[in-house]
Amino acid sequence: MPNKDGSVLVCDSGWFCGEGELQEFRVASEAIQFKLGVGLPGRVWESKQPAWLEDVTNDPNFPRSAAARTSGLRTGVGIPILSGNQVIAVLEFFMRESRGENEQLVRVIVAVAAHLDLVIERKQAVEELSRINEILHSILSDMGDAVIVADKDENFLFFNPAAERMFGAGATKTNASEWSHRYGLYLPDKVTPFPHEQLPLMRSIHGEEVNNVELFVRHEKAPHGIWTRITGRPLRDSNGELLGGVIVCRDITQIKEEEFFRAGQSGVLEMIAADAPLADVLTSLVLLMEGQAEGLRCSILLLNRDGKHVRHGAAPNLPEAYVKAVDGAPIGPRNGSCGTAMYTRRPVVVTDVMTDPLWADYRELAQICGLRACWSTPILSWQGDVLGSFAMYRQETRGPQPEERRLTEIATHIAGIAIDRQRQQEVLRERDARINLAAESADLAFWVLYPEQGAAWMSDKGRRIYGFDSNLPLTCELILSRVHPDERAAVKAEYDRACSLHGAFESEHRLLLPYGKTRWVIMRGRCLQDEHGNLLETIGVTLDVSPQKQAALQLQVQREEMAHRNRVALMGEMTASFAHELNQPLTAIANSASAARRFLEHGNTDPVLLQQLLQDMVADSRRAGEVIRGIRSLVRKETSVQTLLNLNSVITDTVRLVSSDVLNRESVVTTELDPHLPEVQAALVQIQQVLLNLIINALDAVEQLAPPQRRIIISTRSDKGDVAEVSVRDFGVGLPKDHPDKVFDHFFSTKQKGMGMGLAIVRSIVEAHGGTITAENVPDRGARMVVRLPAAPGQVQKSKAAA
Repeated sequence: MPNKDGSVLVCDSGWFCGEGELQEFRVASEAIQFKLGVGLPGRVWESKQPAWLEDVTNDPNFPRSAAARTSGLRTGVGIPILSGNQVIAVLEFFMRESRGENEQLVRVIVAVAAHLDLVIERKQAVEELSRINEILHSILSDMGDAVIVADKDENFLFFNPAAERMFGAGATKTNASEWSHRYGLYLPDKVTPFPHEQLPLMRSIHGEEVNNVELFVRHEKAPHGIWTRITGRPLRDSNGELLGGVIVCRDITQIKEEEFFRAGQSGVLEMIAADAPLADVLTSLVLLMEGQAEGLRCSILLLNRDGKHVRHGAAPNLPEAYVKAVDGAPIGPRNGSCGTAMYTRRPVVVTDVMTDPLWADYRELAQICGLRACWSTPILSWQGDVLGSFAMYRQETRGPQPEERRLTEIATHIAGIAIDRQRQQEVLRERDARINLAAESADLAFWVLYPEQGAAWMSDKGRRIYGFDSNLPLTCELILSRVHPDERAAVKAEYDRACSLHGAFESEHRLLLPYGKTRWVIMRGRCLQDEHGNLLETIGVTLDVSPQKQAALQLQVQREEMAHRNRVALMGEMTASFAHELNQPLTAIANSASAARRFLEHGNTDPVLLQQLLQDMVADSRRAGEVIRGIRSLVRKETSVQTLLNLNSVITDTVRLVSSDVLNRESVVTTELDPHLPEVQAALVQIQQVLLNLIINALDAVEQLAPPQRRIIISTRSDKGDVAEVSVRDFGVGLPKDHPDKVFDHFFSTKQKGMGMGLAIVRSIVEAHGGTITAENVPDRGARMVVRLPAAPGQVQKSKAAA
């Protein structure tokens, strides 16, 4: 038959006579490999036709002639066995006597050989399958991954050695519902048994492909547990019929432990970032390290600020007696593992504390606590300063393993970050205390803004000025929110301008504090940049100038009082002049009237003469009126001439006039002005008088309220384009419920010191302009005064077009 690579023919055992008679010929046949065309088999292989050798002992192309002669063989017949057109074997027949070719015998042999191809092919297939099975079994046995096969009836067919190691046993007759209990299979919580219907093998048996299912295995042979990740596939025959399932289980214990360890490190670092207490951080770090190896105990000691003694840091699983004995111990060249490590700034390994001289002073204590080995490593800051030490303890005598050295390196690095951060925060707190002391002495508030992060810092003085609690985290946005809404946009624009130019800025503005209280401040700052021109931070100071502002308001009040007294004195000084000026037109009117009466008494009814006298009287009366109006204008410093007025502008100017009074009363006046309001024909001074009376009354109405409730809203709107409406609304106690319009009556007042004339004068002025004024209570709270004035001619159409 052809060998594996099909290059030669080799002899296959199969004889029909006693082995003793043909032993030599058989041995010779099995020893020779026949190439194509060589010997009887090679000749048949090449021609694919039967061959007849009458005498093999004398045939030069028959390599086994000597063996045939010894075995008494003379005639040889070779018959090809074909599979399709391929020779899969050569069948040889030998006879003892020499015979010529017998066609009938050849036909019989060929007929027999025709049925042997199936037998040979099946034999080859069986041999190949056996070989493949051996290879597969060898591969599965040598695999590091566990492989389990079960049939569709949930019976185990195969457990490779890795599976037996992972699950603590091989294939058993256990019912599928008991697999989790029998082999210790748990969900990732390590507590809940894995539901058998969700097991990857069960799902594969039922035709489902399973990928990357993680479960936890724990049994007697693996008490600490094994993490495994499982992939499963269903097994089907060539027709797609389900035969069972197979799973491959990979041990990922080391991967999971690394994940848990990294998560633990991240948790400790998050505690550091969140400014958790140092003791909590160090304790969590020690517990994390102890969890990486069985029987490991660790501690962290801190170097005291005197640089000579140690302080307890963390040792959650060391005996209390040992912790107390070590706390406060001095460092030195022979002071245990930790004291020596801090002193020498190098790791110190003590494999047996009972014999090492470094532990002479602590040997008895170590024996009581069951400690036999200790290796300690100094904890250094990023600047190289000693901060403390990290130590590992064992109950057996030995040195650190490579994994323990790795853990020590990680622990000292993280501990260094935590301790160094705490030391830096202590330095910052001391600096803040000095800054606050300086700020208090200079009556200044210091602050720093970090625009990139949006964070901010402010001294204690600044927090009091801005009304922030001492523990409130500050942001740039929060500080800006304290600026009065009316001035916030301007302050923000000035700050942005300074940041864009990397320059300085200064702003005087109001702060609106909780409960509505206002405070005047001056804010000065400078923007700092790095070497690349990027904005780093803005530093500055804030000065509370509220007392100065209050003094300025009081000075303004005094000036107004002095101006009023001056006007009164001026009126006294000019009384005679005013009387004289007024007397002249009045005397002329009297004279003209007397002359007209005399003419009429004497019967003189000349219409021309009488008309002239009447014209003179009218002119003199006008002159008298001008004198009176001049006096009023002098007293009020106004002219009574009506012009086109934009009520929005008048309101804005009037609010500005009373802003000092509003500020002094700790009140807020806001405006909501209609940009399409039509203009009116009115006297500016009189309209200002109306607005001033309404605003002052509103301020009086809210005076008894808490500062946050002292609000006044002045709004305007256009009523169908032909009326301009002004509303002054307060949030006070309101008007009399039965007759709110009584406030416009003469000598009626809701104020104890009021004379009841202000609103009466207001109504007369409004009505003199052809308008109306009404008073009403607002449902939720307060009162509203509404003034309606007719739009000036030509303004109605403009207002409607704008709307």
